[in-house]
Amino acid sequence: MLNILAKVPGNIYLTILICTIISTSSQMTLAQSPSNSKEKEAPTFRYSDAADFEVLGLLPGNTLYSRLPSEAESEVRPAVWNLSKHSSGIAIRFTSNSSTIKIRWTLKNNKVKGNMTPIASNGLDLYAYTKGRWQFVGVAIPGKEVSNEATVITGMTRENREYLLNLPLYEGVEKLEIGIEEEASITKPKDTIIDRENPIVFYGTSITQGASASRPGLTYAALLEREINKEVINLGFSGNGRFEKEVVQFIMPSKPSVIVLDCTPNSAPDTILKNLPETIAFIRNIDDSVPIVLVETIIRDYAYFKENDPKIFGTLSYIQNQNNALRKVYLDAKKNNKNTHYIFSKELIGLDNEATVDGTHFNDLGNYRMFQFLLPIIEKLLNL
Repeated sequence: MLNILAKVPGNIYLTILICTIISTSSQMTLAQSPSNSKEKEAPTFRYSDAADFEVLGLLPGNTLYSRLPSEAESEVRPAVWNLSKHSSGIAIRFTSNSSTIKIRWTLKNNKVKGNMTPIASNGLDLYAYTKGRWQFVGVAIPGKEVSNEATVITGMTRENREYLLNLPLYEGVEKLEIGIEEEASITKPKDTIIDRENPIVFYGTSITQGASASRPGLTYAALLEREINKEVINLGFSGNGRFEKEVVQFIMPSKPSVIVLDCTPNSAPDTILKNLPETIAFIRNIDDSVPIVLVETIIRDYAYFKENDPKIFGTLSYIQNQNNALRKVYLDAKKNNKNTHYIFSKELIGLDNEATVDGTHFNDLGNYRMFQFLLPIIEKLLNL
């Protein structure tokens, strides 16, 4: 090498020599710093089946992430059974000290209703318990496929936190996993926080199920659960809440502390008069002390502009007839049991006509107002 370089003119020789030195120096530097410190290595994660932790929002005997037990398939209408596979109101409680939280989940389908956000329909949101309350952390945003993976948050301080993970409102979940850093820990909740004895049960319509909150934790039922730290079971069935005894029979084994029947928006006046007395009688035959709360339907925003025909669903007269039927059943039931309660809809979500996304389904403002309206009523019934 030296003999060959000696024949090259000096200035070129020096250039080659310098380049050689630089190249050698660079190689030495790289050799001395193999990966330029561990800081550049991507952290590794491990995933745990969410079913290994605490699952809230299920009736006794339920299949995982479904809202009615398997025996209900032969008892309820097919539409109700199919909707029961949506995971609305179901949540996971766990404790972890990971600085990053990831979620992997597989949906039964990946469809989004026109009046819902993808996060609400098919995604999840996470809360952490801090300073005596549940505080929103972040969301797991779904993609376009049934299998999804998302980072909810990263860069947190490494300390144990109590978490609440809310599942999708309008789709079923086949599999759910929680991801944490390899060296971090994840366990069942260390603190109880949410009382699971004698849950509050809501049986209702698409509004109860969650249309159209922007994410799962913003339904009025979820807001109530976090505010009073009492488990809430959500039996909202989109378009199919009809005060049916066949549904209510699966509520009673949970020994509910309060039953809220909010099916009026989906029920024709004659359906209310037929189904509701049977359902109330069924409940009272099992438990004559549980508070039953009946809720009127709101006046849909567009009803003020429609021709007022009492035979047409959604007109002012039709809505009034629905509420009149509910009121009649209530007054009859009240004669036999004073622990039957009635909620008028006039100020349920405000009077400014800004609380729905489409004239019917509650936006976040509507859900929050409904929650605020119900809160003192539920607290009084629970003697809180």
